[in-house]
Amino acid sequence: MKWKLRDIVVMVILAVVCGGIYRLWDVLYPLINTTWVPSQGMLNGLWFIASGLVAYVIQRPGAALLAELVAAMIEQALGSQFGLQNLVWGFTQGVGAEVAFALFAWRRFTLGTMLLSGALSGLGASLTWYFQGGSVYTHTDILLYFIFTLISGALFGGLLPKLIGDALNRAGIVRNFALGRVARVQK
Repeated sequence: MKWKLRDIVVMVILAVVCGGIYRLWDVLYPLINTTWVPSQGMLNGLWFIASGLVAYVIQRPGAALLAELVAAMIEQALGSQFGLQNLVWGFTQGVGAEVAFALFAWRRFTLGTMLLSGALSGLGASLTWYFQGGSVYTHTDILLYFIFTLISGALFGGLLPKLIGDALNRAGIVRNFALGRVARVQK
């Protein structure tokens, strides 16, 4: 479970790439955003990729949280319109993902764990949204926003990072990391 320098370097590289993706999503999000608040939750999961991807590749305590925070900082540094709220969102999303991995002592990175990680990132994001102004909506809208964000998180913050990680592993790119070692043992 001890972090190595290469774990830190890869965490930063992947988080920086995800931060760039988040910034691009910041620009595109308002263009496809709808006026029905719950439908906005369906788009949120794209901001949870870093925590799932980095944790899946490195499989170390704190990887999800650190990755999401670094990605949020990069998104902010690239000029995000969300201001310093990015760090709050990055923190709550990262904590949500980290809880899922902690439940299994950072030893189980199955599809189910990854989906749970993405969903809990969505829970963190939904709670942040609620306390930063979402509480003004109807109970139905709030509930649907939470549900849609959890589903979006499971898909984009859990399933997508697993698929990307598995593709990186098949390509041999992460063979010297926890994901690559686990895959070799399972063969």
